[in-house]
Amino acid sequence: MLSINGDGICHGGPPDSQEVPESYLPTVRRALEIIQTRMRGHYRCDEIFSALPNGHDFRTLFDDPNTWINYDPSNREGDWGWTMPRGYPKDLVVTRFTLRMGRWSTAGTIIHELAHLNGAPGGNSHAAEETLRYCGLQSPNGPYDPQVRG
Repeated sequence: MLSINGDGICHGGPPDSQEVPESYLPTVRRALEIIQTRMRGHYRCDEIFSALPNGHDFRTLFDDPNTWINYDPSNREGDWGWTMPRGYPKDLVVTRFTLRMGRWSTAGTIIHELAHLNGAPGGNSHAAEETLRYCGLQSPNGPYDPQVRG
C-alpha cells in the first residue's frame, strides 16, 4: 500500500511538500481504507488505469509502498493536489484544502494523482479525473467532478 510521509517515517518529497501533519493522518488512513476495500482489485478501475500512457493497473500502483503521499499546506479552494512525475515519479501531494473536505475527497484526490503518476496528462485534460468514474467514485455527492481539469 502507498506510504504516508509523516506516518512514523520522514520522506524527502517534492519541493514545497511536507510530512502529513498528525492531525490529518486519520483522514489519510480512512481514505486509504476506502480505496483498499472499494477500489483495489476493481476490474474497471484496473482497466482504465492500464489504458493510461504508463500502462500500470490500479492495484500495482496502490500496492507500491515506495509511492508516497505528501502534504501541501495550501488551503485555497480548488487546490486539491499535485504531482511532479518527472522529478518525483513516486510522490503525490494532497493539500490541506483536500484533507479538510474529508476522507472521500482525499480518496478521490489520491486516485486522481495516481493517474497522473501513471501518465495521465495535466493541463486541460480530463483523463485523470475521469478515472474516478471507473473506480466507483461517481455519485451525486461524490468526489468525481466533470469540471476538473489537469
